[in-house]
Amino acid sequence: MTTRTKVILDTDIGDDIDDALALGLILASPELELVGVTTVFGNVLARARQARSILAKAGVRGIPVAAGCGATMASRLVAGDPRKALLENHLPNQDAACLPESELEPLDRRHGVDFLIETIMAGAGDIVPITIGALTNLAMALVKEPRIAAKIPRIVAMAAEVRRPMAEWNIKCDPEAAFIVFNSGIPIDVTTWHIGDVAKFSDEDLARMRAATAPLAKHLSLTIDEWRKGWGHLPSLFDPLAVATMMKPELCTWKQGTITVELRGDSTYAMTMFAEAPAKPEAGKPAAPHRVAWDVDRTAALDFFLGRILTHASGAGKAGAANAKR
Repeated sequence: MTTRTKVILDTDIGDDIDDALALGLILASPELELVGVTTVFGNVLARARQARSILAKAGVRGIPVAAGCGATMASRLVAGDPRKALLENHLPNQDAACLPESELEPLDRRHGVDFLIETIMAGAGDIVPITIGALTNLAMALVKEPRIAAKIPRIVAMAAEVRRPMAEWNIKCDPEAAFIVFNSGIPIDVTTWHIGDVAKFSDEDLARMRAATAPLAKHLSLTIDEWRKGWGHLPSLFDPLAVATMMKPELCTWKQGTITVELRGDSTYAMTMFAEAPAKPEAGKPAAPHRVAWDVDRTAALDFFLGRILTHASGAGKAGAANAKR
């Protein structure tokens, strides 16, 4: 029997549509076992409602969803002040697609950081965090309980941009948190902004979603429609590609090396740089910790994503972590 990879999704779901699509892909992938979801940045309670709605529409029960850090560690708020969204109850643009609270499983009572620590420490060193938002929750967990670094086999992250000088959103939201995570020594597989920008939906891809009869695909189509009211353009597979590469790494070509997060310069704050490792590392030196997706096969990526989402059967996913606290 094939062993399923245990994952925790750490997400700023509810603003850009790709987080919802990434959660849907996890639920539609039998190779992955979702043991929990944590939300980050801004109105984390509303984001948790978004995640719980997708779980409910997919017919999946028993997976804890914990609201995490609404604020950040950032010394300069280059992405705005996320506290206002939570304190003033600003709702993500996809909130109208959520189910009523009465139809959702309760929010986990733990803070997202504590959920990460408790779940990873109780595991067998086999739980992979997938980070597709600001890295605040995971950085805070590493600061609060440094021992979890030894229990994390790798991190899968949609973050950074290394082919052009820019501050990618997930890094820009909390550069200090990103610095902590990228310097943790934990191996990280990174899909960058460039990769997601290449893998864009076409109108035909969206039409396939709208024609779907599976409950999960129908709900994601509704969520896409709510998102497009404010954004207009077609979705990109920024976050779903991070998930997809766990099953099909051959969708991308990769380079091994080290990503550095810039915290000092006025004009370069939150930018990321990549130093590729030599083909033959020097003896006695540690291996470069970061594997970076460099190019992607767009057609294969879209076919893989749609193939999973459009055929997902409601309730196909297994219940989540047994340590859920309600």
